[in-house]
Amino acid sequence: MVTTIAEHNVDESLLPEKATILDVGCRGFQFTNYFRQKGHRVFSIDLDHIEGQAYYQCAISDHDGRTGILRTNDKQATRMKEGGEVPCYTLATFSRSCGIDFWDLIKMDVEGAEYEIIMSQYEAPAKQWSIEFHLHTGIYTQKQMKEMEDKLFDLGYDAVHHKLTEEHGAGYNYWSSLFILR
Repeated sequence: MVTTIAEHNVDESLLPEKATILDVGCRGFQFTNYFRQKGHRVFSIDLDHIEGQAYYQCAISDHDGRTGILRTNDKQATRMKEGGEVPCYTLATFSRSCGIDFWDLIKMDVEGAEYEIIMSQYEAPAKQWSIEFHLHTGIYTQKQMKEMEDKLFDLGYDAVHHKLTEEHGAGYNYWSSLFILR
């Protein structure tokens, strides 16, 4: 059964006791805190510096190295840019560093880096992948959106919730897509 946690769709019935969960783009920590309170093991990542929270300050993309931070007036829209301010890892590299071979759930809200992350996958990294796409920003095109969908299907995922809707006064987007591994 699909439920919405902090604006992200998940199927909690598929989570084992003490699930391993990766929260990429954890700003606000509502998603992280919800699952930590349920006793799950949550690894939280955010690109930006956030006071008073335990998380990994780094980026996930299609390469290992470093990246810059593009900040705007909307703290929810912080994203990567050229530069060397914070570490940047592939999803596989970060997962290995945590000792995780396969996640029970990945939540991803990465302000446009979803294309690089998804397209760089060679195998499914999680049972569930909850993704906020950013098609509405123009960072990538509808053609690239289709490429991401095809890649997810090729990795073995089914789209359980993936609707183009208008929300947040920001236009049409796939705001809370959920892909579950067959």
